[in-house]
Amino acid sequence: MRITALALLAAFIICFAGCGLIKGGPAAPIETETCETQIAEAPRAEETFRRATLYYVSDEGYIVPVTKLIPWETGIAKACLGYMTATEENKAYARSAGLMPAIPEGVSFTVSIADSNAKVDITGLGALPSAEAELDMIEAIVNTLTCFPTVSTVTITRDGTGGALENGTELPVRQGPYHLNPENEELATSAGAEAATLYFPNMSGAVTVPVTRYMSKAPSVYSIAAALIDGANGKGLRSCFPENTLLLGAAIENGVATINLSEDFAAVAETEGLYSLAYRSLWLTLAERYDFTRLDIEINGSLFAPEEVEPPSCVNGA
Repeated sequence: MRITALALLAAFIICFAGCGLIKGGPAAPIETETCETQIAEAPRAEETFRRATLYYVSDEGYIVPVTKLIPWETGIAKACLGYMTATEENKAYARSAGLMPAIPEGVSFTVSIADSNAKVDITGLGALPSAEAELDMIEAIVNTLTCFPTVSTVTITRDGTGGALENGTELPVRQGPYHLNPENEELATSAGAEAATLYFPNMSGAVTVPVTRYMSKAPSVYSIAAALIDGANGKGLRSCFPENTLLLGAAIENGVATINLSEDFAAVAETEGLYSLAYRSLWLTLAERYDFTRLDIEINGSLFAPEEVEPPSCVNGA
């Protein structure tokens, strides 16, 4: 990997003090890592690993972020792509989490970063089985690299050339991060429509999936929480809120997010771990747009916490 000295210097800036820490006083937000890759000018002796956000394909076919501790090395962007390639070692790691690498085995990369754009040239890439597989690979590459604080867009070529892959998927040019796993793309072209990211667990609860749902007007705390409570429309995703659960109120004040639900929500206590999944889904979904230090789930205005839950520090992984 060849990156100019200036690009390397800019790329290796610490953007994140840690995953899951409360900074400053009581009003400071808890850091929930949804897309951040830690990088530094040089590691200290005790800092030989960095957290990186990598993207894989779930067994259900969704693109999902995974926070992984990787050894520090010069050329960290290229290294991240290497961890997402379907080598035997990477496939074994992914399988243990119910995931699959999105990049086929046998490819290699050249990566350069300039003017906030990462240029990725792929060599050794044969025909992929479907347009879906092509898009999975492209989205995984783009969204992984745009987690770096110095990368806003990504351009991908194959053997130095752009254009379309065998199944018709266009290689991106200065592409920003994709809205992943969209549900209702037809609404995206409507005037005033805005994308919101909702987080749902898969049926086993082992993987959390970001889902893009387009809303007809600018999302609010209430509308985002209501959309999550309505449940997922995609295959293999689990709704954490019992049927007929109503959202009575949603607000964030003084660093506290409060979600007030109807009595129907109390049924989560009957299923082990379901309250924890609901709490996690709410936290991640709200943290996409808002800063807060605490999440209170209420039933009819009274705090409801049948089990103690730690706030998630990242979507999946370390």
